[in-house]
Amino acid sequence: MTSTSSTRSKTAADILDIFNADVTRYFDQEDDELDPYVVCDGVSVDAFNEYIGDGEGLRIGLRFMWLSDDGRIMIVDLPTLVHECTADSFKKLFNHAVGNASEWGNALPNKEADATFGPKESTPPAPRTGIADLVTLAVEIGRSQTWASLEQAVRWWLGYPGIEYVLLLKISARAQQMRYALYDSSTDAIIPTASDTFRRRANGAAVNVTFDMRRILAMPANVALRTQSLLSTCAPLWMKSSRALHKNSFEIVEES
Repeated sequence: MTSTSSTRSKTAADILDIFNADVTRYFDQEDDELDPYVVCDGVSVDAFNEYIGDGEGLRIGLRFMWLSDDGRIMIVDLPTLVHECTADSFKKLFNHAVGNASEWGNALPNKEADATFGPKESTPPAPRTGIADLVTLAVEIGRSQTWASLEQAVRWWLGYPGIEYVLLLKISARAQQMRYALYDSSTDAIIPTASDTFRRRANGAAVNVTFDMRRILAMPANVALRTQSLLSTCAPLWMKSSRALHKNSFEIVEES
């Protein structure tokens, strides 16, 4: 077709705008179990890692992408308000619960969780060698992402050197329901050691998820923790209304 003032050839910017709008439209649904959005196929691990690079400047963050075993790049979710509130709230609560907000590392570039935790190089026994970014707890959060897709991330993380726990959180569209599952690397089978689905209730009791802080900090039994209260840390999962955001969202808060 000949290009006219009303019908013209698409520029790279036009194509990108259409792609972004199409992806946004796909995930902007009430459905809690959307299949991943397939971007392309025939992608090798080397090509995928080269595309990701250091993660800077990506249109869609690495934590929302997945390279399947058959070479397909898929978008599994988008950073919606509910999704990001959940991730940020968990980070704040967990860091507050252990008494030190600067005690944690990040995931490696070729896989990124919504939140990762691990000891600093200065955490006893120091100095630490062998793994540049030691991640002992990875948290994966899904809004429209399927549960099966989240479970794929569990299998990836349980093969990561040093990982101790993987926590999955799945949030409904209007933040009325949460499903969670905690996986422990010390178990033989890839099955959750704790899991539940619960709905938001007025003044409802929190659901506690407990972690062994020696394992989170990768500290041997003969090294004293800063405080004995850190031996076991509970992260209460509690749904509440976030007035600052003018909508219902999940927050992970301390029990009073």
